[in-house]
Amino acid sequence: MSKSMWIISILILILLVSSFWLGKNRETPPWMKCKESLFEQVVLGKCSPSSFDTGPRIESSPQNDIKEELPFEAPQN
Repeated sequence: MSKSMWIISILILILLVSSFWLGKNRETPPWMKCKESLFEQVVLGKCSPSSFDTGPRIESSPQNDIKEELPFEAPQN
């Protein structure tokens, strides 16, 4: 490999490592907490919990038979 290919390879490696390092402690964006597309979330107001949502779960007590819905977060412009 030529010298310029080594430099480009090292820069790409630094970019990959830094993006992984900086991105692993971020919270899940609000639109990824639902299975539906962003269009369905905004227009229809649907939101089913997604597997990408790793936040704390709301535990319902066995005495309380009322279904709890996820809080709806309006898009912030």
